[in-house]
Amino acid sequence: MKGSIGAFATCDHAMASAILSDSKRFGSFAVAKHKPIDTTVHDDEGRRLIVPMDDSFLSMDPPDHTRLRRMVAPWFSPRAIRQRTETIEAMLEELLDDLGRRGSWDAVNDLSVRVPIRVIAAFFGIGEDNYEDFRRWGGIIGTSVDGIRTMSDLRDFRQMLIEMRDFFNDLIDKRTTDPGDDLVSFMVQAAPEGEPLTGDEMIATCGVLLGAGFETTVNLIGNCVLTVLGNEGVRQRLLADPELISGAVEEVLRWDAPVQYLLRVTTEPVTMGGVEIPADAPVFVVVAGANRDPRVFGDDAAELDITRPNSRKHLTFGDGIHLCVGAGLARIEAAATLRVLLRKFPDLQLAEGAQRRPTRVVRGMTTLPVRQPVAGAAMA
Repeated sequence: MKGSIGAFATCDHAMASAILSDSKRFGSFAVAKHKPIDTTVHDDEGRRLIVPMDDSFLSMDPPDHTRLRRMVAPWFSPRAIRQRTETIEAMLEELLDDLGRRGSWDAVNDLSVRVPIRVIAAFFGIGEDNYEDFRRWGGIIGTSVDGIRTMSDLRDFRQMLIEMRDFFNDLIDKRTTDPGDDLVSFMVQAAPEGEPLTGDEMIATCGVLLGAGFETTVNLIGNCVLTVLGNEGVRQRLLADPELISGAVEEVLRWDAPVQYLLRVTTEPVTMGGVEIPADAPVFVVVAGANRDPRVFGDDAAELDITRPNSRKHLTFGDGIHLCVGAGLARIEAAATLRVLLRKFPDLQLAEGAQRRPTRVVRGMTTLPVRQPVAGAAMA
């Protein structure tokens, strides 16, 4: 489908998958120039600031994409993620014990925000002192993909980039002289395909792992909690059989995707579905629509089914070489959150005041108040 502004879009699952898998004809490198406001910004000395979503491997095509992604991939391998699962669940035990003493709390701001922040901070080898900065930066980075549309937004965005650059430059310097067992220390010493990383490449990589790893996971966890607490049948099935939780997370990723669409740009003229698309044209892959394509997911594709056998065919994490490198980690964080939450608070209830985000690209909750039927009734 062609839009009135010259952009193209598809909700067809087969076509969406083909576009996302075809990095030769549908590239990522030109995405930044199609934003409503140019996000090229400079500091007070006139130096261009690194924009993680534009300057990292997320928006690169081969060979640069290949070189940088391969460098971080081992940190997100199935084995590496399994090794972190126990730590994540222990963190959730402590966090939910604390929340349980309150009686009522916000499942977004008190829970789903705090889980990925702690996980990401551990990747960088830093502690709680930086949690609030990470939370603020991650939120701004994630929201920026929806478009920076006002000068106020641009000023906040610029200030965040300066703060983040200075923080990671300092952390890189520290890890260069005193390396540890963390991702930044690894990057300092790495030389993917014989080329050491530049400072800008390390800042962009750290920034995109923070932004993408934070925003997607926050919204995924929030959507999972909302789905389970808002559907008593789903809650009871998961309480009766916790083995269904992983499948439930997969179905939420399909049914209530935290990322609604992805953008690609044609590198050459392309004809798809009988439509001629010129070179350098933006193509919106509406994954939220493709995830409900009845030709893939059946006539009940618009319904929630936590035992759907092919839920994992969703395109929420993309496809092809740009398949989200942290997808496995996000799944583990969401599943662990539901597992510990349901065990400790099987009767947790939604409260008044839930609000959805006003954004278009990312879908999630800004607030999700919950309450315990009896204050302090957490189970051991």
